[in-house]
Parts: sequence; C-alpha cells; structure tokens
Amino acid sequence: MNRLLSMIFVGVFAAFTVMSVAQDAPRKVFRGYSGGMMLHAGYLFGGNADAPCKPQGATYGIGGALRVNLLEHLRIGGEGYVSTMPSSFTDCHDVLRKGSYVRNGWGGFLADAYWRFDKAWPYVGATIGGGAVRSLFLLDGHQDDWQPETSAVLNKQSYFCVAPFVGCDYLLTPRVHLTFKLDWVIAVHGNHLVAPTGPRFYFGFLFCH
Repeated sequence: MNRLLSMIFVGVFAAFTVMSVAQDAPRKVFRGYSGGMMLHAGYLFGGNADAPCKPQGATYGIGGALRVNLLEHLRIGGEGYVSTMPSSFTDCHDVLRKGSYVRNGWGGFLADAYWRFDKAWPYVGATIGGGAVRSLFLLDGHQDDWQPETSAVLNKQSYFCVAPFVGCDYLLTPRVHLTFKLDWVIAVHGNHLVAPTGPRFYFGFLFCH
C-alpha cells in the first residue's frame, strides 16, 4: 500500500508539474485540467493454481484520477484505486469463512485521447503502472472472535500492470463532469499473469478548469 501511495503521489506531482509548465506555454497547447473521485464495481475470475481455491465474483472500490488537457485531443495524468472482492461475493463462500477477501491496489500514469461533442466527451486510453494483490483465505475459524485461526492463507503479490480503458464524460456544467469508464487491469508478476482479473465499470464526478 505504501508503494501504491507513492506511485499516486508521483503521478499527481508529475501532472501538476506538466500543468504548471503548460500554463506558461501558448494557450492552444494547454486546455485545462480535471480531477475527481470514482467508484467502481466489476467481476473477477481465475486464480493462482497453488491457492486453496479460485474465487470469482463481484468486486468494488474507490479511487481517483487527475488529468491535464493538452492540445486538441490529448490528456495525461495519474490515477490510483483500491478494489476488494469479499468472500461473500464469490462462488467460494461455502469454502471460505467470513473475512476472506482478495484486495487489489494499483496506480500509475495515464494517457488518453478524447473528443468534444457538445455535452458528451468520449475517450480511450491506457494506464501504465503497478500495484499489489493481497489475498486472505480463512478456511476455518471466524473473524469476529479473538481466537487464533488454525487454517488460513495470506498471500501478497506485487505486479506491473497495463490497464486499457474506454469511457465518456457528460458535461453537467463546464466545470463539473459526470464520467463513466470501463477498464481491464492486465497485471504481470514475473513471467505469468496475475489473477483473478476481469472488467471494472467506473463512475464519478470530475471537477474541471
């Protein structure tokens, strides 16, 4: 998590640096900036062959993004998110006890191309960065007591990731946009893909200048 926060900080710092430099450039280059928070929900599947089970199911979380608008169609910046798939949302709820989860935290640098059509601004792009997935599988016992759990598995795996996305901003006002986005985080650790993986749908508000 500390690594994730550091990556988000570096991304935001870089975006503000580009923004401050761009403000000194001709106005046709710098087109403003935007940022805000987004909620997301998705569906993940697959799993490590060595894990006691391979949960698949719904995930949810929160995060945010900051973008600098350059030229006519380019935006760059940074984003970061945390996403949790609790055992109650998976097909392994009969194997895993309450308190089990798969939690992802990731962030990085983003770039997208966008087009302005009156109140709708569709966009497509990708984020490059990294993160970590933490899995806690309680196979016996209960999270609500203070007794040692005799059968539990805790695993943490860091990764490099690329997350292609497509979305659309809807202009409520020139300074407040409602945004929708669909992405898929493709994570790699060593020479293998990290699972579970799957699509996530995001929505939130962006404040623009």
